[in-house]
Order: sequence, then structure tokens, then C-alpha cells
Amino acid sequence: MKYSNVLFDIDNTLINSADLIASLLKKGADREGVHMPLEEYRQRIGRPGQQILSEFGVRNWRRVLDRYMVGFDESMNELTYFKGIEPMLNALLAMNIKVGVVTSKDRVQFDKEIGHFPIIANMSMVTTADLTRNPKPSGDPIAYTLARFHLVREQTLYVGDSIFDMQAAKNAAVDFAVAAWGALPDDVFKDAKYRAETPNDIVEIVQ
Repeated sequence: MKYSNVLFDIDNTLINSADLIASLLKKGADREGVHMPLEEYRQRIGRPGQQILSEFGVRNWRRVLDRYMVGFDESMNELTYFKGIEPMLNALLAMNIKVGVVTSKDRVQFDKEIGHFPIIANMSMVTTADLTRNPKPSGDPIAYTLARFHLVREQTLYVGDSIFDMQAAKNAAVDFAVAAWGALPDDVFKDAKYRAETPNDIVEIVQ
């Protein structure tokens, strides 16, 4: 095998959720009197919500995130895996590949939002944003995962849909595959080693 470990981002890599997240953050910020175009939020998905809101000048970001959690929970039935994700994850597990997630969600968000996706919820390797001082695009969350789960850096692949995911992989010195099925079409992934057009491409990359 080319890789023994595959780590994934969650939003818009495994789950088709970025549009919902962007919409809920915008609605919350609008209530606080901060008006930014929806596309500005969408371009920043992959970073913690607190960072996005703070960058836009939302002072009461905690209140926005509290409302976001309620709205997200009410909209859970809208969310699905991308087509091909479940077969891809099952194929990797059948190959004895260690599979985990490194996400910009904190643990409370992860536990609340991922219960509807048991394959992710039952992963033994989960790194949430509150486990390191610096979230993505810092390499700290991936480096933390390597150390905590005793993963060999050269045998680890990180898969994500955003520029922030690519930067995190580069900063952690692990190979990166862009999940093109969830990525924004205009983003340029110059530091990606692989471009996966479909989830099954990840299985082929690992072999």
C-alpha cells in the first residue's frame, strides 16, 4: 500500500454540508448587523466558525454559534454523504487502512452533528478543533493526530476540499489529495499531490 493512514476533513469532503453552514452563519451574522455576501462565507468554510465570524467583525459570535447549532440540528435531515463516500470508506477499512478525521468542528459540534453519520461517528481517530491551540490552516491538528495515534508521516494522506485543508497538510508535511467533488471550482490547489475527482479515486491513490 502507498499509504497506511487516510485522514479526512468532514464538511464538503465527506458530507455535503458547506452550503448549509455558510447560510446559517450568514443568517446569524445578519441578525447581529454584520452583512457579508454568502459567497464570502462559503469561501471560508474549512475554518472554525468563530474565526470566520470574528474576521467579519461579529462581536457576539458565541450567540451566533449557539443559534447556528440549533439551526444545524433542525436541518440535519437535509445533509447526506456525497455519492460514493460510504463505499470508499468501507473499501479503505476492508484494506486495513487506518481512517480518521481532522476537522474544524469543536467536540461539541462534532458530537451533535455527526450522530447521523455512524461511519464517521464510530471512527477511532478524531481530532477536533479544540484539541490544539491553532486550528487549520495550521498544521497543528494533523501533527497532533500523527503523534496521538502513532502514525508514520510518510504513510499518511490528508483529504480535504479547501485551500485551508491543503495548507494544513503542507504545514504538517503530509501528502494532500483535494476532494474535487466538494471543492469550489475556482480554488487553485497548487500544493496538492493528488486531485481526486470521485471518492473512489482515493481508494486507487492509496493502493
